[in-house]
Amino acid sequence: MTESEIRRRVKEVIAGVSGIDIMEIGDNASFEEDLELDSLALLEISVDIELRFKEFNIQIPDDEIAELQTVQDAVLKVHEFLI
Repeated sequence: MTESEIRRRVKEVIAGVSGIDIMEIGDNASFEEDLELDSLALLEISVDIELRFKEFNIQIPDDEIAELQTVQDAVLKVHEFLI
């Protein structure tokens, strides 16, 4: 799976949780500052990412969720599981 495909899926998850149009979610958007998402929303995003990529058995450890600050961070985290 390409990084572009990962990014598209991650943005779909973020859009679903946040209600923000996918076209308004920048690649380097900050969850907290740019998208105004709180820690609960980030937890929901991480769970939904695991479900969206379930064919790859991705599980993001709880202690790593807090490290995800941007959309790109989430994309890279998923990419780590796929390589």
